[in-house]
Amino acid sequence: MTDRQKTDEIISLLTFLQVHIKNNVDQSFTDLTFNLESFIKDYLNIFEKPDEQYDNINLVKHNYPAIDLLNIKKDIALQITTNADLRKVRKTLKTYKDFNLKFANLIIIGFVNSTKQSLPNVTIHGIDYLIEIAKFGSSNQMDRVYEVLKRQIPWNSLSPLTDKQCFDVTFDVINRSAVRDYTICEGNFDKMVNGMSEIKEIITTGKVSGKNIRAKTLFEYTAPIRNKLSEIEFSVSSIIQICNINRNQNQTEFLCLSRQETDLTDMLKEEIIDKTNSLAQTIGLAKRIVGSRRY
Repeated sequence: MTDRQKTDEIISLLTFLQVHIKNNVDQSFTDLTFNLESFIKDYLNIFEKPDEQYDNINLVKHNYPAIDLLNIKKDIALQITTNADLRKVRKTLKTYKDFNLKFANLIIIGFVNSTKQSLPNVTIHGIDYLIEIAKFGSSNQMDRVYEVLKRQIPWNSLSPLTDKQCFDVTFDVINRSAVRDYTICEGNFDKMVNGMSEIKEIITTGKVSGKNIRAKTLFEYTAPIRNKLSEIEFSVSSIIQICNINRNQNQTEFLCLSRQETDLTDMLKEEIIDKTNSLAQTIGLAKRIVGSRRY
């Protein structure tokens, strides 16, 4: 991806998160505010030097007046709120003065809404503050921002599709000869690797290239399902790794697995089948993979 594509992706994800919070702020204001503090801290620290990091001041002193994040080295105090309207900003400034707080810069970020009116001794921003910082970041920094967004956004609540719906699609991709057949039954190991690659793709990205198959990405599932799918994906990746190592060692595209390699591959296939069936049962999906047996 180009840096421009990465920037556009970050803007889209930030805007998506903003809409989600706007739609749900009345139901879970406290949780969202806390998550925002942690998210913005991690976000900003990507662009700061190791000795110029932001700290969540509420972890030191709960409900610290007027401040959520503090950068001691730069003498910057931040308040994170969903709605930085004029009333909220004035209240923050009053509290700030009442407690005789004095930092070089006081910044208020209203993630959903922010007043356009300028006030003395404070800078007010919306998500534009985060976007502008990302625009000047390196490619590596933008990759890290993407990971922070993927980790912290509640993807499962943003998707209209249920875990069961999406795992049903993923199950059908897993339930194929590449998994069901033991290596003694495999006619072509390359086809097995291609099948495993498609399983890895559907689990991690929610799609299979060139095919009309769609599900959630791994990050969009709720945590218990995501963890089980990660275990399945790890076993799938292990089989792919065995085959890749074999190719590299033999310096050929032709796969000829040793007995030790086929035994390990079959063991991993059993793990995939068992974990997939267990997850299907947990999620209430009336499907089961039946694998072949070695003789």
